[in-house]
Amino acid sequence: MLNGFLRTVILFLVTAVALRLMGKRQLAQLQPYEVVITLMISDLATLPMGDVEIPLLGGVVAIATLLLLHSILSALSFWSIPLRRLICGRPSVLVRDGRICEKELQRLCFDLSDLLEGIRAQGLSGLQETGSVVLETSGALSVFPSSACRPATRGELGMEARYDGIPLTLILDGRLQKRPLQMAGVTAERLLHVLRAAGVEDDKKVLVAALDTQGMLLVQEKGDDGRVLHMRLLEQDEVRW
Repeated sequence: MLNGFLRTVILFLVTAVALRLMGKRQLAQLQPYEVVITLMISDLATLPMGDVEIPLLGGVVAIATLLLLHSILSALSFWSIPLRRLICGRPSVLVRDGRICEKELQRLCFDLSDLLEGIRAQGLSGLQETGSVVLETSGALSVFPSSACRPATRGELGMEARYDGIPLTLILDGRLQKRPLQMAGVTAERLLHVLRAAGVEDDKKVLVAALDTQGMLLVQEKGDDGRVLHMRLLEQDEVRW
């Protein structure tokens, strides 16, 4: 029993490390060869776990070999465009200017119902709102609304563009986050002073405090009765991340 437990732990760690080294992409974003390698790694890991007579080293070596193969294919597809097309394929346009490309659907054996479902999944009601649809090499659908249904941009409305970056979480579950504070150029003392001025006496009672790129701080207190507050922490010219 102990032997089986140790084998399971070792194979789990090896598999987790192998998948981690393959990158952080979701399953829907994997290229075909990456899906095959992922499935083979999971299968190779389960065989030695279920049969103690299978050498553990053999499973580890096989997983390492697949990881090496993945690295080689990734490098080849990165450095060579022809090899990238051969290994990963090419994107296919399924809808162009609101018109379905029937021949492309037939070539790919892509069902029309799946196309309409993919369009609705992107928040569009149907083809009348669709401009273009591209089937990516990973199998995901990229749907672009038509110009008539696309929301107007600030540039089109003649409004001044503003910087919209990623908000920084300064407090998470009552704990000050040192790295985001450093990125924002805000000291803990300054943050706590602003919180107390807004009536938040204890930062440990804050569920989350997020600072956006306009210098505004969103604070939510813990508990069902916790308040949601908006306050200015930085001036616009102080935003630097």
